[in-house]
Amino acid sequence: MQLTRPTKSPVFRIPEKSSTPANRAFVLRLCMFAACALSGCSLLQPHADPTRFYVLTVPSAPPEQAGEGEFKRWRVGLRPVEVPAYLRSRAMVVRTGINEIHFADFHRWAEPLDQGIGRVIKETLSSARNVETVVLNSHGDDTLDYEVGIRLLACEGLRGEKGGGTIRFAVTWEARSVGKNSTVTKRGMFTADQVAWDGKDYAQLAERLSGAIAGVSKAIATALPMEAQTPATKNDKP
Repeated sequence: MQLTRPTKSPVFRIPEKSSTPANRAFVLRLCMFAACALSGCSLLQPHADPTRFYVLTVPSAPPEQAGEGEFKRWRVGLRPVEVPAYLRSRAMVVRTGINEIHFADFHRWAEPLDQGIGRVIKETLSSARNVETVVLNSHGDDTLDYEVGIRLLACEGLRGEKGGGTIRFAVTWEARSVGKNSTVTKRGMFTADQVAWDGKDYAQLAERLSGAIAGVSKAIATALPMEAQTPATKNDKP
């Protein structure tokens, strides 16, 4: 029986005498690169995330509220805002043509657009002199006086060919009295004025759109009855 000598694993050595210093340095760098790759370390430097997030806000100058008791104040329910599919993305939208839009991937809404719009309308509508309270996401609550539905048509920036632009905001809405014989109180469409936007500052765009939403609240409050408060009606509601 003939025994065979076990084969040794080849060992990679850097030649010391036969190679030049330049060759040894090259082989050393090659070995370091291989070791780094095997250990999973990255040679690329990390980069900061450029994404910025924005929220809709209530304008700093809310509508002036008249003295309590001048008008009957209604309990209003706000149904979930209907949003078109192209605006459900968190990326802010800029229209660049009649049929062309741009999704600003690095400039995003911090919350779903329907929730942001509902929040701003609730806060601004609550300050109207004929509104007592506003309930979000109402569904036929019989403790309410009126229920409001809003359908968003546009909420975006509009950029011109030369870089500047305006805002583009529009909704349709309807207010229904609540009760067994509820009827549509009023329907309306609100289109915001084309307020200037520089086409680059997305914080400015969010601010301009916030102002447009406050305009919707004013239109809805104006549509609700403005009935004089009398001593007999002051204690109608607990």
